[in-house]
Amino acid sequence: MKGLSPFTKRDFVLISKATGISREWLEFGEGDMMAKQGATAPQVEEDRHTVEGKPFYDVDFALGFNGMYNDEPNVPSKIIRVPGYEKADFWCRTSGDSMKPFISNGDIIALKEIEDWQSFLPMNEVYAIMTTNDLRTVKVVRKGSDDEHLTLHAYNEEYEDQEISKSAITKVFKVIGALKTM
Repeated sequence: MKGLSPFTKRDFVLISKATGISREWLEFGEGDMMAKQGATAPQVEEDRHTVEGKPFYDVDFALGFNGMYNDEPNVPSKIIRVPGYEKADFWCRTSGDSMKPFISNGDIIALKEIEDWQSFLPMNEVYAIMTTNDLRTVKVVRKGSDDEHLTLHAYNEEYEDQEISKSAITKVFKVIGALKTM
């Protein structure tokens, strides 16, 4: 596809480590599907060839608050196909350490946009949030001090909870999963 860069060997290694699927099978479609480390097969559709790919944007979604800059690409650089993540809208990279050990700096996360988050948003789940002042963060969302606020909680105890006005939020994405880099 035009504008997309091919996967690197590192991409295949990361996906293999995260899913237990062998790198050779991912990259070449050859050999055993499962890696030899004793991983169990992921739950996938009967026809593995129907797994739909999702775009990967080579931009960071901060694990703290981080600005979005206009020079970052808004077109996908790759397509990622990982069984079990068909409901994701897209993938992107993370930066920061506020969500360690669940999500670490450099991990790749699968995101699903929650379009009606103002109506209902399950609490104590991990979400990626974008704000009116072009900041973005990944945090556990909890109830705020009133109905107009949410509390953003980091797994890393070095970070304090932050309360945010719902009116300052422009988009909310459910973090479906993460591909670990280490």
